Amino acid sequence: MLEVFLGASRIALFSSKSIFPLFALESTDPLNKPQKARELQEAGLMMSKPRPKVYQVIGGTSAGGPGVGWGGGLWVVLPTTRKLIELGCAVSVLCVTEFAEQLFSEIGANIVTSSFWRRSLSPRMDLLAFWELFRLCRREKFDVVHTHTSKGGFLGRIAARLAGVPLVIHTAHGFYFNQMNCGPKAAVFYRFLEKFASHFCDLIISVNEEDRLSAIEKGVVRPSKIHTVINGINTKRFENVVPPDSLRRELDPSGQAILIGTTGRLMPQKGYHYLIQAMPTVLREFPGARVIFVGDGPLESELKGLAGQLGVSDQCRFLSFRTDIPELLASFDIFVLPSLWEGLSISLLEALAAGKPIVATNIKGNREVIDHGVNGLLVNPGDPAALAEGIIHLIRDKEKARGVGERAREKARKCFSEEAMVQRTLDLYWLKQPFLALR
Repeated sequence: MLEVFLGASRIALFSSKSIFPLFALESTDPLNKPQKARELQEAGLMMSKPRPKVYQVIGGTSAGGPGVGWGGGLWVVLPTTRKLIELGCAVSVLCVTEFAEQLFSEIGANIVTSSFWRRSLSPRMDLLAFWELFRLCRREKFDVVHTHTSKGGFLGRIAARLAGVPLVIHTAHGFYFNQMNCGPKAAVFYRFLEKFASHFCDLIISVNEEDRLSAIEKGVVRPSKIHTVINGINTKRFENVVPPDSLRRELDPSGQAILIGTTGRLMPQKGYHYLIQAMPTVLREFPGARVIFVGDGPLESELKGLAGQLGVSDQCRFLSFRTDIPELLASFDIFVLPSLWEGLSISLLEALAAGKPIVATNIKGNREVIDHGVNGLLVNPGDPAALAEGIIHLIRDKEKARGVGERAREKARKCFSEEAMVQRTLDLYWLKQPFLALR
């Protein structure tokens, strides 16, 4: 069966069609041959070509509320999709939440929905999702299929390649075999799945360098096939934001609290149990401290129960899913990200751009954002005492906190812009197109 799959992969790979003519015109090639192509096209000497068709397979699940479909990765796909549409592509996006549908429809994407996607393994539903993907790719004849998430990447890559899609790309927003909760046997199994799926795509994009190096070291993919594109955000959305008085009153009716904020899905990977466990220690030093959780997810009742057991319910606020993230961040005094594993956290980049003093865990992804003691503090994951120490340090030393926040904003501007992320992604699209002889 593997030989059949790989055979189909090779056939599809070498039957690539000439696509992305508009991308070629955007090239910055020093020989300026794309400029010549533009002149010929304007003179009517080049045949017009149909709009390139791109399919973004996001995956995820709609269970649990609007924010649970797929966390921060949504904000990575959105600007790339917007740019592809601006360049003249017809882009379809698999959306599993109404919130995602709204975001992508507003920028002109074609919305694809499915009732078969499940976050956990479900053989019957996964097979139906695979068949649906395969049929769609065959019918629509996409020029590019770009997959995201573990399940979306596994099913999507195989379905697209067997359907004859010329260019198949997968973005790994973190590898499951590198996660803290993945045991040795499970890690072997998931490495096998990733290695198998890698034969059905032309390129893998990693959102952090540690994951790229790990995938190469563990034999998941050859070095030439995986590249790092660091996540980026629209940093201007978070600069010079003044939160409305009504929001500050909502968060702090007394007007005297120290607001410790965190944003993200209420999932095991985020390590929120440890932040709640850190609060009794923080409160002994600073009784006015409050922690604000922004996000929804399956652990909400469990986290509230833990806060009650520790006697800190009144100091822990759960706001559920919100869209006013820039204003919320501007209201926080300190931002905390207690995650156990990440790809490269969009929440962390947003806090960086907002100029917040940050306490984050010392894990892959976070280490590429935070320089310990310079633009934030890194502490051991799964360690409530270390979290409490970092929070107390920043509350106590206001001058240090201010400097850390200023340097955080500077690094966000320099290193994590949305424009750089999108351009690097599209550069890799072009790199894998053999028709770009003009370059």
